Amino acid sequence: MSGRSDTGRADKLFVAFSDVRLKERLCARLCSAYGRWLGGFRTLELRGGGRRGFEIEALGGGRAVLASTELVSPVSFNKYALNLAALELTALPALEAAAAGGRILLMDELGPMAMKSEKFSARAVELLFSPSPCLAFFRRGAAVFEGAVSRMEGAAVIELTEEGWAEAVRGAEAWLDRFASGSGRTG
Repeated sequence: MSGRSDTGRADKLFVAFSDVRLKERLCARLCSAYGRWLGGFRTLELRGGGRRGFEIEALGGGRAVLASTELVSPVSFNKYALNLAALELTALPALEAAAAGGRILLMDELGPMAMKSEKFSARAVELLFSPSPCLAFFRRGAAVFEGAVSRMEGAAVIELTEEGWAEAVRGAEAWLDRFASGSGRTG
């Protein structure tokens, strides 16, 4: 993906990743350091005890299983059954509260599972095109999403790789520093 990585004037920052553990490490670091300014949700991988899946965690409280090999649901993605209520009753209210409170919107992560909920995806798209600053993570290889992000006005993309870890951290922190200091509005 050829993305823009100039975070200096962007009001939307997208982090493209392939390694889930690396993404979770960066997201945890940013939430720890900038939690006061962030609102929204995180997606965490569930592994262990024969259990595999993903969980949604609203910043400020609330968790729900989003996808699991153990769930029973009419909606699925790959080998996972999906719990769309996790998006609609946990992630979406967290985003709404963040937008209403003037916080930086954290959407970790946007992708095929999240887009299975029409209610969630419609509102997430509205928020991405709103004046609110957004930090969103997405998996590399989602061609439609990558194409849309690369053409979005006011957006920058950071490629998250093991080799580029330090550069990704610097870029994300510099972008968040702009908004935390109050100088992030781009006009």
